[in-house]
Amino acid sequence: MKTSQIVHATGEVVSECENRARAERPAASLRSRPAAGALDRETRQLVECFLEEFVGLAHLRSESEALSTMKRVVGDILTTHTCAYEGMIEELSLDDSGDDVRFVGKVANCLFEDGVASWGRVAGFLAFGAAVCRRLNETGRGTLVKPVGCEISTYLLTHQTEWLVDNNSWNGFVEFFRVAEPEATSTGALETCAKCVGIGATLTLLIGICLTFRRVFVT
Repeated sequence: MKTSQIVHATGEVVSECENRARAERPAASLRSRPAAGALDRETRQLVECFLEEFVGLAHLRSESEALSTMKRVVGDILTTHTCAYEGMIEELSLDDSGDDVRFVGKVANCLFEDGVASWGRVAGFLAFGAAVCRRLNETGRGTLVKPVGCEISTYLLTHQTEWLVDNNSWNGFVEFFRVAEPEATSTGALETCAKCVGIGATLTLLIGICLTFRRVFVT
């Protein structure tokens, strides 16, 4: 499928998806708020472990519920939207980008610049990072996986800290994507897709960003 066809197909759901994404944000509650240092450590460790295990650079004997949820959710997204993410990677021309991964943070700035945050959009961004890391590892640049994770974590902790705290941090991520019957793989995948309804809008934004990447980001 051509990139333009993907944009057309996903563009039709942008308004509805973004409205639902806004509705996902609950008002600040009286739940205990994690210390800044604890959130920083958890986020960096979680993202780094996920990406390294995703590309096969690490194999953990045990994993947190947040990590297992992230693996399931991102895996479902990449499987469902394989063509879209592969198209993004091609547009980025990673093979010619050297070792500079700062583009990940720039993509994040564009993705969230409208002020909308949701777990679906965060998951879509994580899937983008995973797709980037997979290509880097496949082309012999596995040492860049950790820097990509750092870019993702730094963006979330710098620009989305308040939203993460208000949405119960990574415990909120687990609860949002929890499936009623974990043993039913097909049921779990369907529930993930339903809860990631905003992924259509996220994909549209990511595709547009990647299409203009060379013109806007590379000087």
